[in-house]
Order: sequence, then structure tokens, then C-alpha cells
Amino acid sequence: MASTRRLLTACCVCLCAAALTASAQDGSDTAQIVQLLRARQYDDALQATQHLLASRPHDCRLRSLSGLALNGMDRAAEAGHAFRQALQFCPNDLLALEGAAQIAYARREPDAPQLLLRILRLRPDDVTTHAMLAAAYRGKQECKAALPHFEASRALFDSHPQLQEGYAFCLASTGNYDKAAANYEQLLNTDPDETARYNLAIVQWKLHDAKAALATLQPLLKQNDSESVLQLGARLAEETGDTSRAVQLLRAAILRDPMDVDNYLDFAQLSFNHRSYQVGMDMVNAGLTQLPDSARLYLARGVLEVQVAHFDAAMADFNRAHQLDPQLSLAMDALGIVQSQRYNSAAALKLFREQARVHPHDGLLQYLYAEAASESDAGDETLREAIAAAERSIAIDGQYEPARVLLARLYLQANQAQQALTQAEVALRIRPNDDTALYQEIMARRRLGQTADIQKLVRQMNTIRQQNAQQAKEKPQYVLRDEVPHESTP
Repeated sequence: MASTRRLLTACCVCLCAAALTASAQDGSDTAQIVQLLRARQYDDALQATQHLLASRPHDCRLRSLSGLALNGMDRAAEAGHAFRQALQFCPNDLLALEGAAQIAYARREPDAPQLLLRILRLRPDDVTTHAMLAAAYRGKQECKAALPHFEASRALFDSHPQLQEGYAFCLASTGNYDKAAANYEQLLNTDPDETARYNLAIVQWKLHDAKAALATLQPLLKQNDSESVLQLGARLAEETGDTSRAVQLLRAAILRDPMDVDNYLDFAQLSFNHRSYQVGMDMVNAGLTQLPDSARLYLARGVLEVQVAHFDAAMADFNRAHQLDPQLSLAMDALGIVQSQRYNSAAALKLFREQARVHPHDGLLQYLYAEAASESDAGDETLREAIAAAERSIAIDGQYEPARVLLARLYLQANQAQQALTQAEVALRIRPNDDTALYQEIMARRRLGQTADIQKLVRQMNTIRQQNAQQAKEKPQYVLRDEVPHESTP
């Protein structure tokens, strides 16, 4: 990165200035070497240090000066070795530490952060060292460790905008989207950059502001030269209700990079959402001509085939997906869904039970397992099995509201009304307009004898149901065609 090179140059200037000033002031016999380094006569400087080292091999200042000479000759590995030799004799010598750290940082050696931390223990307010350490941690994907050093090097942000971009990146990577957005916006105002603009759009999307994200991305979409930009634009357009543009951008993304499976999957999802199943299958078929061994594409096609009751074709695709990638647990989930739709609930429960054992950390699978078990007529033992699976699902993903609602219903079946009430209340905090969760709350309160507010809750549930029905009626339904989508009659 350009910022990295500028930081290294600044560090090198500091090193040389420190070495030359210290040596010139002490009037030692290194003064001649200092003059040679200042004149960039590195060969002569190296010869002079080697001559003196013959009689003073433990002189850490001479070792460091030889490191500076070697670094000036672009012999970085040897220079690093010289600085490290100096540290053997003088572990806290700043010149040796800075020289070794600079080279380790430039060469991305694993101990660069440790060397920089040693400098900070001696000089805790050095912003250049903080900046280098922040960049080193970011390069190792250790953003949590990088953040305090980015913050300590804020004074360099104006002159090194990519430092602030690294700071914003690490803020976003650790989930601090608000501060990340603020820093990306500042960057765009002071030093417009395509990467910062793209990342700001992603952060705004993470903040659930698709409209702002799409506006941020708009200048990049006008260029229409990046598959990742087109892909993100399509997702944002769909979330803002502009399905026709989403389709257009997705088609452009697929043409830009026919080998990116995610674009075909996004198109399949779009087709599924708008009940344009055949159009989705046609696009997945096109994807399979490019990626014939993609388990995810076979899975996507199978899901679409289920919607048009092509069960045999769907089963074949799910089996093919599982053969290609046995770890793709959703392929087995989908098999269970097909068998459930064929009213083969016993086979579906068996599949989910087996796959839940193989994939214990798949929250969706645990939910589907719980749902299948809840529909079984096997009695109390299967009810306990369903409850345990639902509890595992919310332990994996506490924000998955359908699992909370299911668990509330299961607790009611098991006469555990207080636990049911707790789950219904949490579900409603996640999704306040879920009339099913509200119904479970009403039933739980009745069981507990808490009847004071039941009439109010019933009225609230009816209002929510009416609002949901009206929104479904008013929402335009788009049907995707082979080329241009059209709005259908609601």
C-alpha cells in the first residue's frame, strides 16, 4: 500500500536521523560512518563498520550502523540480521529495535508486532510505531488488537488517509458499524476513494439502511465495471423495492463473471421470492453449464423444483448436491422438506435427526429437526426431543425468531407456561408484529392465570393481523421474465 511505503520512509528517516544525530554528538569514531551514511555512500559505510567490528564485535551501535548501510544497499535480509545481532548485546537500544522492526514489518515477518511493542514500551507515544503496529495487526486479520493502535495514531490520518481506511475497516470487522460509517464518510469527503465508497455502502447495509447504501454506491454503479459492485447493487435494489433494477444488475454481474456462483444463487433467491420459479431454474441451469460441480447450484435448483411440485427432479438434485459436498447440510434439510411435503413425516424426522447429529452447530437444521419432531405423534419422548432441538437452535442463534416461537409452543405442550411466556416475549422483541408469537404469549398468560391484560393483547393481535394482511395486499408482486420483469396485478 502507498500508506505503508510512506510510513516506512518516515520511519527510516527517523532511524537515520536518530543514528546520525546521536553519533555526531558523542564525537565517537563512528562520525566518519555517519557522514558516509548521510552522503548515501553505503558501500564505504559498510566497509568502515566491518573494519571497526573486527575489534569491537559487541558494539551494538556499530551493528546498527551496518544494518543502516545494508538497508540502504537494498540488502534487507542482511540488514535485519545486523539489527538483531545488535539487540543481542543491547536489547533496549532504540536504533536497533527500530531498524529490526522496520525490516520485519516491510517483510511481513511474524515477530514484527513484538518488535514494535518493545519500541512502544520505551517510547509509548510514538505515533509512527502505533500506526505500523495497527497496520501489522490488520494485515494478520487481528482487528481487535489493531484498534487501540489506530486510535493512538489518529494524528497521521490526514496525511495518511489509508490509515483511517484501515481503522474504518477494523471498526466494521468488529461490529462497530456506526463509527466505521463515520470514518468512511470522512474519508470520502477528504480523499474520495472507490474502496472506501464500496465499504461504506456495505457498512450502511449492515446498519439496515439500504436506501443510503444504494445512494453511496451509485457513482460506482454508473461505471458498471465491477462484478462485486453490481452484485451489491442488486441486493440493495431489491431491498429498496426496485426489483426490476435488481434483476438488471444481477444479469450484468453474471455476464461480468460467469464463474461466480453467488450471482446465480442471488438470482435464484430473487426468483423464489417473487414466485418466478421457472425463470430461476433457467438461470441456475445456465450456471451449471459454467459450474457443473457446484453443490450449491444443485441445491438451489432443487428448492425451486419443489415449488412447482417436481419432486423427483428435486430429490435427484438434492442427492447430487449431497454427493458433491457431504458437508452441505442444507441439502439434507431440503430432502426432509420434500419428504414432508409428500406427507412422509416419519422419513423427514429420521433425516433431520441424523443430520442434526452430524451437524450439531447448524441452527437452521436444529430448528427444522425440532419442527419435524413436533409434528410427530410419537408422544412425550418425541416432544422432549423437539424441545431439546429447539433449545439448541436458539443457543446457536438467539436472534432466530421462528425457533423462539416454536419453542414457546412446545413449552406450552409440555405444560411449562412460564418458559413459554419467556420465549414468546423474546420473539416479540425481535419481531414485534409477529401475531403467532403474540398468540403464544396470550396462551401462556392464560395458563399462568395472568388474565388482566389478555383482552388488550387479543385486540393487539387482531390489529397486527389486519396490518399484515393489508401490507401483503398492497405490496406489489413482481414476476420475473426471461429478460425484463413486469409488475403483475396484486
